[in-house]
Amino acid sequence: MYQTLKYIFIRMGLSFLLMITFGFFTLYFIHEVALPSTAFDDSFLQWFLFVISVFVGFFAFGLVGEQRFHNAMHNFKDISSTADPVDVIDGFQTVLDFTYSSYFLPGQGRRLRNHVIMHFADYLLFAGRDDSRAQKIFLKAFLLQPEDSPYRAPLLSILGRGGDLTTGEIDLLLVILKAEEFCDDVIVSHLASLFLRKCLFTRKTEPVFLSALESGSEESEGIVGFVLPRLLENQRSDSFALRFYLGALPWKSPGTSQAREITARAYCEGNLKGIDPSLHQKCEEAFQELDLERRTELMREVEESRFASKVGKIKLFSRGDLRQLEKLKVRIGLSKSFAEYFGGWFGALFKFVRSLAQLLVLGFLDGLVAFSRLNLRTRVTVVSALVVLLMAGLGYRDWQVQQENATRMELEAKRTGEGKNLGREGGVKIHTLQVAAFPSSKQASRLVDSLTKKGIRGVYQVKSKKKSGGNWYKIRIGRFESKEDARRLASQLIDQKSIKNYFIISLAVN
Repeated sequence: MYQTLKYIFIRMGLSFLLMITFGFFTLYFIHEVALPSTAFDDSFLQWFLFVISVFVGFFAFGLVGEQRFHNAMHNFKDISSTADPVDVIDGFQTVLDFTYSSYFLPGQGRRLRNHVIMHFADYLLFAGRDDSRAQKIFLKAFLLQPEDSPYRAPLLSILGRGGDLTTGEIDLLLVILKAEEFCDDVIVSHLASLFLRKCLFTRKTEPVFLSALESGSEESEGIVGFVLPRLLENQRSDSFALRFYLGALPWKSPGTSQAREITARAYCEGNLKGIDPSLHQKCEEAFQELDLERRTELMREVEESRFASKVGKIKLFSRGDLRQLEKLKVRIGLSKSFAEYFGGWFGALFKFVRSLAQLLVLGFLDGLVAFSRLNLRTRVTVVSALVVLLMAGLGYRDWQVQQENATRMELEAKRTGEGKNLGREGGVKIHTLQVAAFPSSKQASRLVDSLTKKGIRGVYQVKSKKKSGGNWYKIRIGRFESKEDARRLASQLIDQKSIKNYFIISLAVN
């Protein structure tokens, strides 16, 4: 993070410096020297200089640094045998320090630095250097490439210093041993002696003690006396403990008889037969060394424990454990997740839809091909028939909508009782056209505005209650003394396509 902020601040400072020097003097030269009597807007020129400064500050500066790095590394490509090692080492150190500069972002600097470290370590190995600085470089190179590393031997020279090892050095040796499967008996014996002297028994030191015991280290007796009581105290019977018990049996230390009992019982249980056959066979050898009576008793105890476990089953899995087990089965591929099931179902549905679409498209294309093979008269007849059917369908739909609207308006008129005065005698009647009825005032207002813009006079809106709740907003046009006058205006409006249907409402005037 610090390196990134440093990189950004330095590049910003460089860009600002370029803008107040290169940019300012460029503008001064244009305005005062090249074109002193010309007035013009230099906004584009200012932005152009700003972009150039930012490019140089953030990109060109990095390109220059990268070029300097490659030029420096080119000098170490073929190092002469007569070259002074001190100068070469100082040159490598200079390039290594250069990768920490603000020329490079942290990621790029780390990649270049690793490249330098590997070449630097190769040269130090070639020059036979084994000082503290060389060991630091060997350590960095080993951590970058621990498998089959040529820097293992120089790093092991730290064992010859004498005294205790630091925590970092111990961890380094453990990494080396782990990479080589604990095959170096010298390192194993040395570390076992160190851990024994410090009374350090952890999961990290267990493999060292076991390797030292199995390789016949001089500290084997002390290791057995130190580790065996701790394993027996915790009644451990895992793979490491069984291997250690088997290695401790020849030493006749206190607790070896108990260790033999544990290994013999592990053989009788047979859990290792499919997991680790070689360890199972070694446990069998320990079992055979017991007398017949003890072997028979152990077999009987194991069988009784199995029978007891069958009679009284222990609920091993909780609900959370079962959920975790299901997740583990999905992760290792024993079962499918919900997403996979859904994906399979969706994929099958998609395939079905795609097949259906392909069938329809191919059928349509086959129909077009068959249609193209007909003569011209037949094709014209078919197209004309399709057009007629389409127009008839649209006309029928429009007629149906008009009928529905007319029926709805008639029913509304009957509900509100406004048509009850039609057959009555006496009194003066006026007639009006009802052309629509809406449950929303916005729809009614929209139609009123539309009819008014078309020049139709006498358009008004009537609000009435609905029996089911809410209101009806009815659009009406004009007031006529006779139905014929109302019908005549309605016919004109239909011809002008201003309305589609209507209903004549007769109202009594008191």
